[in-house]
Amino acid sequence: MRVLVTGGTGFIGINLIAELAARGWQVRCLVRETSDRRPLAAYDAEYVVGRLNDRAALHHAVQDVTHVFHLAGITKARATSDYDRINYEGTQTLLEACLKSSPVLQAFVYISSIAAAGPSATGQPVTEQNAPQPVGPYGESKLRAEQAVFAMRDRLPVTILRPSAIYGPYDTDFLPLFRAVKRGWLPTIGRQNLHVDVCFVGDLVRGIVAAADCPDALGETFFLGGTCHTWREIGDEIARQLGQRPPRTLRLPRQLVLTAATLAETWARMVGRPSVLNRESLIERLQPFWVFDSSKAQRVFGYQPQALSQGIATTLAWYHERGQI
Repeated sequence: MRVLVTGGTGFIGINLIAELAARGWQVRCLVRETSDRRPLAAYDAEYVVGRLNDRAALHHAVQDVTHVFHLAGITKARATSDYDRINYEGTQTLLEACLKSSPVLQAFVYISSIAAAGPSATGQPVTEQNAPQPVGPYGESKLRAEQAVFAMRDRLPVTILRPSAIYGPYDTDFLPLFRAVKRGWLPTIGRQNLHVDVCFVGDLVRGIVAAADCPDALGETFFLGGTCHTWREIGDEIARQLGQRPPRTLRLPRQLVLTAATLAETWARMVGRPSVLNRESLIERLQPFWVFDSSKAQRVFGYQPQALSQGIATTLAWYHERGQI
């Protein structure tokens, strides 16, 4: 099998490439000219330099591939319009390249996000049957990309996957939480104890490959989650595996954090860079119930998430080995 992975130098992408290489698949990556390609060398992956708006590079990248795993996109942007330009329009351009230049394609797997579906309004896990209700421009752009993919279902072998909050080796988003808990603190914004569906990256990439190999997954959308926990439960499990007492709550006033995000956005616009902290992503993350039902994926292609304790143990070991915690 020769496969194309977009976003291959990212957190999920590196883990997916490792899984594909372990199965003996030949991996090609679409990488930006500024991407660090050194991790790809360990897996003998070839690469094509280009971006999602580079039609020539895309046509070259998809030639002779049997599978496309489309992970590339942005979660932070200098302007709201950037989300659509990259997440939606970039996906549309890649689909068009596959139509024209990939006659042997067996599967186009789009890695979307739970943000495209939006959180649960009631606390009951969201299923694929629920109407999507994204709460911010990132989720809206991912939903539009899903719609573009779904519109091609009669012309291309497409599958849409919606991962939940992902943690594991190479992740940097959850790393500050692990470090804070090691210091004895559980940072919390406001007074809500958020409910979050968290998924270990190893489970996710195995699920991605299983979906690509499953004819019954074609033309379908699936949630790929893990287990649902409160923020407190996640912090307590990290502390338990560190051999520590449960962390103390470090409660940050919601309005204070939102004000800080506004200031960060203002500064980012001045220097022409995406803001690491922004109001829209905070409002999205502070929804109380990011809970989802992955039973459809379990039923159709055998997706099987592991327990939180197992994933955290593996992640902590990886962080320790690299001196990150």
